[in-house]
Amino acid sequence: VAEVGDDSITTSQVRQILAQAARSGVLPRGLESVYAPRLLNQLIAERATAYEAGRLGMRVTEEQLAVEIQGQMPQLFEGGKFAGTAAYAAYLQQINKTIPEFESDLRNLILAQRLEGMALDGIVVSPAQIEEEFRHRNEKIRISYFRLTPEKFKSQIAVSQADLQAYLKANHTAFMLPETRDLLYFVVDQTKIAAATEVPERDLRRAYDEQRDRFRIPERVHVLHILIKTTGKPDKELPALRQRMNDLLKQVKSGADFAALARKNSEDTASAVKGGDIGWIARGQTVPEFENAAFSLKPGQTSDIITTTYGFHILRVEQKEAAHLRTFEEVRGDLQKELTGARIVDKMQELGDQLHAALGRSAAEAETLAATNGIKALRSDHAGPNDNFPEVGRNAAFNDAITGLPKGGVTPPFSLTPTQLAVVQVLNVYPSRPAELSEVQERVQQAVIEAKTRRLIGDKALAIQQQLKAGQDFAALAKSLGVELKSTSEAFGRDGAAEGLGAARQIEAAFDKKQGESAGPFNL
Repeated sequence: VAEVGDDSITTSQVRQILAQAARSGVLPRGLESVYAPRLLNQLIAERATAYEAGRLGMRVTEEQLAVEIQGQMPQLFEGGKFAGTAAYAAYLQQINKTIPEFESDLRNLILAQRLEGMALDGIVVSPAQIEEEFRHRNEKIRISYFRLTPEKFKSQIAVSQADLQAYLKANHTAFMLPETRDLLYFVVDQTKIAAATEVPERDLRRAYDEQRDRFRIPERVHVLHILIKTTGKPDKELPALRQRMNDLLKQVKSGADFAALARKNSEDTASAVKGGDIGWIARGQTVPEFENAAFSLKPGQTSDIITTTYGFHILRVEQKEAAHLRTFEEVRGDLQKELTGARIVDKMQELGDQLHAALGRSAAEAETLAATNGIKALRSDHAGPNDNFPEVGRNAAFNDAITGLPKGGVTPPFSLTPTQLAVVQVLNVYPSRPAELSEVQERVQQAVIEAKTRRLIGDKALAIQQQLKAGQDFAALAKSLGVELKSTSEAFGRDGAAEGLGAARQIEAAFDKKQGESAGPFNL
């Protein structure tokens, strides 16, 4: 796509850099076509700079290249020794480059930096330029201004039918009516299916018998604890930490409220807010010292100080359960919910598949099947993109499903919401077409008014400019126009904001005027 000297820039190189930018998140997907021309110009500029450096006799030796590589990839030179070509190639493969490609780009970069340095060394800035830049950065102005707004002039605009027809003819592509469709669709709702779904007792018992291992509860204890951490703390602090824990243990043994002490003193922040409650634990879930102490205590008992890798603990066992199998009655509710949910999902998918097949044969058959199952047949005529569909509303999944579907086409069952499936058939397709004036009159009229208003304001602004050049008084002119004259209360610079107008850069030409002179018009 470009040649600079003997160096070529190829489409594959451009695509590779675009893909890398997209993967790293620098370039949003879908904007490749916008970014590609800028990227190409950047690559050409880099190659041209390197070419000019080479033309001036600058060279990059192998030794200089090696020093630069070591600076960029120190991980390949541990202890000052090169890790080898294989490791070098593997590292570059992660950024989709070969060794020759990478070293060529690096040579060009070094040459460009040298040329830039040489150019900068030759630049001379005069005291007058410095003074001018200082003023440019630091001078401030206060201004008076008035606005010409569309609202003030719209009442002066007259629009005829001929204006509307002419505008529509000249801008017909802006008023194209989108493709529309006549749709027949069915929504399978979980709530309605659930009302007709039951799971017999025998199925619940069968599921219980087949899944007994699920309902086995291991031996477990419900534990509260207080923790004083020792991890990351010097050994010299450990005696003081243990003494602090001893004081807490004495308070517990004396009948102090364990939960209150945990909330105030425990350094296990997750459980401290719950009064030290860490819930139920089974064997194998905690470090051995903690587990052994927890399972050796009886409900209501408190441990002595337990030392683990985390620090010092005091444990209190609230409840204890031996290993056991939960009874059918205990798990009946959970099983009922699980099996009912699974059957609802299966029934919804089955109905969706049946409706899809029936629509493929005839709309009447599908409507009969739907009515039998308490599902309403829904229609939307001349439906356009993002319409508000009956009993569906505006739904992205619905729009995606019907996009591009031809006349007679049927969608597979798709998720409309987490609790609904839908199946849609396209009955008719009406292609996109230019709108008649009667169909878009209000939009066209608004567009004509805005266009005429912009022209009127522009003409008015130019006339004002001429009047000011002729010497008319600024305040008197504002008064004659019936507009409010305003002034900024504080001075502002080029990088600041003009009170009531916004960023100063919008009226930058005003900074080049002398006191008493006028500037503008500015299109804000």
